Amino acid sequence: MSANKCIRAAVLLLCAAMLFSVPSACGPGSEKIKISVGFRYGASEQERQYYSECKAEFERRYPQYELVSSPYVYDSRTIVSKYASGQLPVLFEADAAEALRALANGYVRDVSGYMDGFGWTEKADGFFLSEITSAYGVCGVPAQQYAAGMVLNLPLLARAGVIEEEAGGYVLYDDDGVPLWPDTFDEVEAAAAKVAETCGEGVSGVLLPSGDGECGGLYLDMAYNFGCGALERQQDGVYRLDLGSEGFGDAMRWVRRLAQERYTDDSKSYGAEEWAAEMAAGRAAVTFCNSDDLAAALAAEPSLRGSLAFVPMPSSGESCSAWRGTVYAVSALAGDAQAEGAFRFLQFIGCGPDSDDAALSATERRLQAYISQGMPLLPCLPVWEDEDYLAGISGLYERYSDGGALYCDAFYRGFAQRRRHGEPFARRELCELMDELFSRMIFDATTSNIVTLLEESETAFTEKYLNR
Repeated sequence: MSANKCIRAAVLLLCAAMLFSVPSACGPGSEKIKISVGFRYGASEQERQYYSECKAEFERRYPQYELVSSPYVYDSRTIVSKYASGQLPVLFEADAAEALRALANGYVRDVSGYMDGFGWTEKADGFFLSEITSAYGVCGVPAQQYAAGMVLNLPLLARAGVIEEEAGGYVLYDDDGVPLWPDTFDEVEAAAAKVAETCGEGVSGVLLPSGDGECGGLYLDMAYNFGCGALERQQDGVYRLDLGSEGFGDAMRWVRRLAQERYTDDSKSYGAEEWAAEMAAGRAAVTFCNSDDLAAALAAEPSLRGSLAFVPMPSSGESCSAWRGTVYAVSALAGDAQAEGAFRFLQFIGCGPDSDDAALSATERRLQAYISQGMPLLPCLPVWEDEDYLAGISGLYERYSDGGALYCDAFYRGFAQRRRHGEPFARRELCELMDELFSRMIFDATTSNIVTLLEESETAFTEKYLNR
């Protein structure tokens, strides 16, 4: 997992880190049902205090259980050894696509029965549920959903004349509500040219992130928005990687052209922390990131609050982004009593769709602990569809919103209509390949042969991942 992703994982709003430091009351020979919890450590003293209290309160209410801290950052390379050695926590957070693979391999439990029993299945977001369900069952409890978008440095774009500034803010829509920011790739390129002409040397019109699979996922979304269809295609009854579409080639040529025209910084790789620092210093006008990285970037550079807009991906047609999410997974090593206890714990801390006073109170306390870290409270992308739950959550967000998301509504509004299904099989590996391919366009723009590069990548990827 990348450093940026670890930072993001530490500050997730609805699946925040947990540190259980209250001493256990169970002595040797205790017959309590032990539930090892693999959520991450708290990022602030307030958060640690909250989760310590949470452990004590849960064990008082349910004296048959003992919560045991077992921090685990999910990794597809470690889950096998963790499972084989019996060290996989009972309850832990995982990427949804990876958890689905873990379910097929027998490392996590099918939780569909518990979802039904707790009344959560019918309240889950239907798209989310479809992404975590396979012939093997349901791989976990919905935790968080997110997707890619475009970040605009409003002061720099106003300085270049791309958007207008008025007293009290920036003008992002015309009188009819039509967006005025660059929302096609041609317009983004034109804006980058204006920034380069106006703002001088050392300023990047578009900062292109690279360095890991997270960045590669952003380029995959670029390709989709250039009109590229699914890349893992079935032909003659077998799947193969197909990078030969016009849309995919257009995306690669666009990135290469930005690098050749010096509209982007090709001196090093960038992640969320780095692009935030570049924007705060006034050296980058546009970049791309996943919505779950945005809060961490704003927390790292508080001066950006009120200066950034987060909008849908630019597109040659209708904007879309591949859906991504996380789940609370239950280890296949867990017994029935432990699995039920894990669900009781999630319910207790307000991570289910329950809308009673206790659940909303737990959520409110999590929000307070989250805000205590200096994190901006961005609009919520709920993973449950229950009307009472949504009303309660909306009320909490309105109460605690600090205006840090002033120019972010464009992304969150209409999110459900823009999200699309990801590739069916090797998603993680495909994102890593995308980072490799597009990094070549950034750093080796004048020497890379796109046709040869794509042909070799198609063959190698198909043989290594899809032929199996």
